[in-house]
Amino acid sequence: MGFKKVLLTCGLSAACSVFAAQYEAESATLSGDAAVGNSTAASGGKYVKMNGGDITFSKVTVEKAGKYTIVIHYMNNYGGSKINNVEVGGASSAVTFDVTDKGKFVDVETVMNLAAGENTIAITNSWGWIDVDYIDIKGYEAKAFNLCNAPVTKTATPSAIKLYNFLVNNFGKKTISGVMTGNMDAYTVGDATQHEDVQAVFKAGGKYPALVGVDLMNATGGDKDNAWFQEYTKKSIDIAKTTWKKGGIPAFTWHWRPGDETDFYVKSARKEGETYTEFDFTEAFITGTTNWDTVSTAYKALIGDIDLVSKIFLDLQKEGVAAIFRPLHESGGNWFWWSTHTGKQFAALYQLLYERMVFTNGVNNLIWDFNPKDAATMSWTPGETYYDVLSVDIYNAANDHQSNSSAFIDLTNKAGTNKLISLSENGPIPDVEKMYEDGATWSWWMPWYESPSWGGGYVSQTSASVWQKNLADERIITLDKMPGWDNYNEAAAATNACPTSTQNAKFGADTAKANPENVDLIMGVTYKAINDSGANIEYRKVPNLTGATSISVTIENKGSGGADNGIWIGMAFVRDGSKDKEWTWEQSPSDGCWLNDGAKLTCEFDITTYTDDKGVEHPMDLDKLFSVTFILAGANGFEGTVLFDNMVTDNGIIINGFNKKTELFTAADQSKGHIASIELLNKDGTPLTPNAIKPIAAAKKASLRVNGMNVALTAGKAGFASIDVFNMIGKRVTTLYRGNLSAGEHSFSLKNLTKGQYIIRAKGAGITATQKVLIK
Repeated sequence: MGFKKVLLTCGLSAACSVFAAQYEAESATLSGDAAVGNSTAASGGKYVKMNGGDITFSKVTVEKAGKYTIVIHYMNNYGGSKINNVEVGGASSAVTFDVTDKGKFVDVETVMNLAAGENTIAITNSWGWIDVDYIDIKGYEAKAFNLCNAPVTKTATPSAIKLYNFLVNNFGKKTISGVMTGNMDAYTVGDATQHEDVQAVFKAGGKYPALVGVDLMNATGGDKDNAWFQEYTKKSIDIAKTTWKKGGIPAFTWHWRPGDETDFYVKSARKEGETYTEFDFTEAFITGTTNWDTVSTAYKALIGDIDLVSKIFLDLQKEGVAAIFRPLHESGGNWFWWSTHTGKQFAALYQLLYERMVFTNGVNNLIWDFNPKDAATMSWTPGETYYDVLSVDIYNAANDHQSNSSAFIDLTNKAGTNKLISLSENGPIPDVEKMYEDGATWSWWMPWYESPSWGGGYVSQTSASVWQKNLADERIITLDKMPGWDNYNEAAAATNACPTSTQNAKFGADTAKANPENVDLIMGVTYKAINDSGANIEYRKVPNLTGATSISVTIENKGSGGADNGIWIGMAFVRDGSKDKEWTWEQSPSDGCWLNDGAKLTCEFDITTYTDDKGVEHPMDLDKLFSVTFILAGANGFEGTVLFDNMVTDNGIIINGFNKKTELFTAADQSKGHIASIELLNKDGTPLTPNAIKPIAAAKKASLRVNGMNVALTAGKAGFASIDVFNMIGKRVTTLYRGNLSAGEHSFSLKNLTKGQYIIRAKGAGITATQKVLIK
């Protein structure tokens, strides 16, 4: 049996009120390439690097059968959230492991049923790549919800209030059945129940779903005036109307094609030959802010589309129809154009959408649904006064009818318990027994469309027998169980009076105010033969950044990453040590930014702290910065151009707009051989005429030499000098010398360096030189 710590808290009675048992990961059974590691931050000094393997805890013992909270004490410093499975007795729960601070273990929970006596709990690889310290087994206590008693829209219509009250009064007691609609070609207006996807549910389960989803994807975009697109939108609106009139609930999604664009996916989410959009909504901001530039082309495109969609909802509002609206969905998932920047910029877009529709256009018949891609992106929230429902999309394998309780619990832990929670998209439906056993009482679920001609088939991922069992259960609301909106006048059972929305969007005037020269360019850096060694570019006009906590910069990868299909970019400062002789390399603690070929993202870097060579954490010296460096690494000989634009802090300090030659970065000494050119480009990436700058010349031969295990240099004059050693991604490894040198020859030993490749840099005393060295 593996090592176990048991903790019991007992009151005056003989029975214990709380049970907890801790099982160390290093004592579990490891498979694949999972391996034990050492860390002072881990319990007992050891943990397990999951890598691509599995971790199985045997003989996990509880006295009574029932529901228990499984707490996983883990660390994720591998970049990006990771999803892995927790398996017990044939049941599986998908758990999201968020990125953690470097060197720090944190807890994530899931709830599962354990048998009396011994159980086997396995953490199995889906994405892998987390570090596990131990698991805890604790008694399960469901959190009580304290829902808002009214929608966030203070001027909500009577129909919207009815719909909201119905959702609130059934939450936790009953779950609303739903289905999404896809192809409209065969649909005849007049009866939503006759749509092929609604019929698919009826044929499988013998009842119609109470909620029917439709999409406004063809209401805007470059093809919106095409007859087929208009017909699609017309039929979608008819389904919403007839669903409401039959006593059901219409639910709108909007795959937003902005302006004249014909797609909503970005390039990195598409295959070769497929269409994509390059629309950048941040071009509607005044540079360096989230204030809207009301005369910009991008802003006008956004507003034009919002007004078109508002007209659709206003027409429904006149007919007394209310609906659920889930815009900008799967936020934080960088496959859609609205999620390729920061959470702060996304929130500003969501707020603009809400405020334009509600306060300017008078749309008051909607229940607003905020839909992050997972609980890890709750930081993207537009604010609780902008949504009524919190939802998530989960696609399990066919016939996997788990309750998805871990996602439900994760949302409540990160977002609180004053909002309704729904499963807004899914494949197979969660089984009603499991939902209510596990406490994952989703307000509704909605399988994506069946439409075979559209490559659907999601209704069929649940067998007919499971459909029939679930739709017949009294805890599942089908269309025949709806009360009818004319008959429903119940007040919300909730008593929590939550704040309602107010106008907060910030409107500016003109980009010219932030950019007096009225130009908007970008910086293009053309790299060559990039491998794991990487290449650095730097900029030495960094303003005082006191008060800032993060820096964002828009980056686009237009190169070829070879088999690994992408590049990694990190950021670091060099602290100015000219006065106190304490030059330091202060690298952002963020995990950096990964960009696949064709990807365009706003990368955000934390600038609050850095960790020195001894592992000690320090605050960054934001008032004493000499330069800022971008570190780029790839694999298999990355070649091509990377575009940079709008480098700003979270408190609005513009570090670099990349609009003039003096704002160009330069190649770091050790990287010039990997950088072909750095130049200003037009916003679309095309060259200026003539080119802004010439390609960087090869590094000049310097008076710095490596002889065996010694570095020799010639100081041209007496003065202060620093001789530093960097690894191949630009992090300083050690300083060989820092102080005054006399003119002439000097030698420094490399004997304390371990095996590997390094860059030696000498600065000062009449010399600026670098030399690559291999220590064998």
